[in-house]
Amino acid sequence: MGFLQQFHLVIKYKKGIHNKVVDMLSRPIINASTILKHNTVLHESYIEQYAQDADFKDVYATLSHDKKVEELDYHVKEKLLYHLGKLCIPQTEKVNIIREAHTSLISGHFGVSKTVAQLQRFCYWLRMHETVSRYIKGCTMCAKSKPSNRKLGMYTTLLVPSHPWESVSMDFVGGLPKSRKGHDYLYVIVDRFDKMCILIPCNKNITAKQTTKLFFQHVWVHFGLPTSIVSDRDSRFVGKFWSSLW
Repeated sequence: MGFLQQFHLVIKYKKGIHNKVVDMLSRPIINASTILKHNTVLHESYIEQYAQDADFKDVYATLSHDKKVEELDYHVKEKLLYHLGKLCIPQTEKVNIIREAHTSLISGHFGVSKTVAQLQRFCYWLRMHETVSRYIKGCTMCAKSKPSNRKLGMYTTLLVPSHPWESVSMDFVGGLPKSRKGHDYLYVIVDRFDKMCILIPCNKNITAKQTTKLFFQHVWVHFGLPTSIVSDRDSRFVGKFWSSLW
């Protein structure tokens, strides 16, 4: 960002038929083709690993002795094993190839299907979909930035309360300067009927039990227990809050 800020950029529209270079950049191709074709050191390590690889050692040993195996779609070229023109990847190198296709700067953290499709253009190994799926499930970046695929159903509107303090919403507001008592957070409770708001100072590391005590002190003693509570499903609200409240 600091590097780009030194330039004065002007965004101009360009028709798609004349924008072929950008269209090409939006469809990145993984570096596997370059690695597999030109990295001789990597090739030498592949040749050594074929002899001990559980998936390819029998086929490689057979083809290395100039024996024709017509029922198999394998062939050896320059001591490297290929399956229908795609380079066979030993078990110890699978993670490196998947990382290049999924996690590298030009790959884009695609899902399982797209990552497998990219890999199948150049590589082959048994149970590729299963291996890629297991790797992507353990990807920290995907777990943080991609939404869950669970089908939670259609959104429904909230029922309009009929009287004050029948339904409330609550949330935390942070990023505040510390007060004289050391508070840097606000526990905000809003009545959904008349929009009356209660601001309760607290700390950022407040727990579910401490949240419940504040709820008792500022809401329960004055208005009783509301019929419904709307929240953003904060970890302090879901489960632990209710067990502490009851």
